[in-house]
Amino acid sequence: MALVERMSILGIRSFDHETPQKIEFFTPVTLILGHNGTGKTTIIECLKYATTGDLPPGSKTGCSFIHDPRVARETEVKAKVTLQIRDVQGQPMVISRALVATQRDKNKQGTLKTLDGSIKRQLPDGRHTSISSKCAELDNEMVTSLGVSKAVLENVIFCHQEDSNWPLQEAKVVKQRFDDLFASSRYVKALDAIRKCKQEKDSNIRIYKTELKHLGKSREEANKLRNERQDLQQSIENEQRTLASVQQKLDPIVERLNLYKQKYAELVQIQSEISEFL
Repeated sequence: MALVERMSILGIRSFDHETPQKIEFFTPVTLILGHNGTGKTTIIECLKYATTGDLPPGSKTGCSFIHDPRVARETEVKAKVTLQIRDVQGQPMVISRALVATQRDKNKQGTLKTLDGSIKRQLPDGRHTSISSKCAELDNEMVTSLGVSKAVLENVIFCHQEDSNWPLQEAKVVKQRFDDLFASSRYVKALDAIRKCKQEKDSNIRIYKTELKHLGKSREEANKLRNERQDLQQSIENEQRTLASVQQKLDPIVERLNLYKQKYAELVQIQSEISEFL
């Protein structure tokens, strides 16, 4: 289970922009008390900003989330939120996010700029690693480290007091929130992907069954030809054995015939000689 341990706040709302203020969180619960305007909501806003990268309502285009440069009598104020947690694996990590508010003209609204953040981790072997990247990459890393979706962090765990009544909003908005909380859109996409995959597999099965039917016929024909070949081979072997037997019986007859031919030739020779003397 992920745990929030400590947080440092610098230059956020009424928090000083020069000296960071630190707060330690206890397990299993930390109760934050104070009069109005002492920064209770700001602490929750900083927790949400550190974990999700989202600014509070009404602070996306202005500088209300950062200590007012006009109050600090400066043209630029840098703000930073540093949060120390333990991820779902129980390993310590520190995430830092920074902002800068610029007020060039007192009569105009200031500008707000988000700077690159960083994540520092302590590995199980004691080594330390550091990642410095854009906000979107940090958001994904925090979701993985905390083990909960961004929608749960925004709408449940660190829900802003101005958004706490979202279950009472119009049905379409509430449905969208619940869809995000339970990741129903991803579930629907997964079902669509499974359904599409099933259709493809069913189509392949039908094709394979048709091919299997033809292959079955070909197999039967092949077996028939194989049996005929075996029968013919057996017949050839039988004929060869018969031929060998006949040849064995014929050899003595051929020898006797040759002998008779020789005797006949000798007899003809003798008759020829007798005819000469007569």
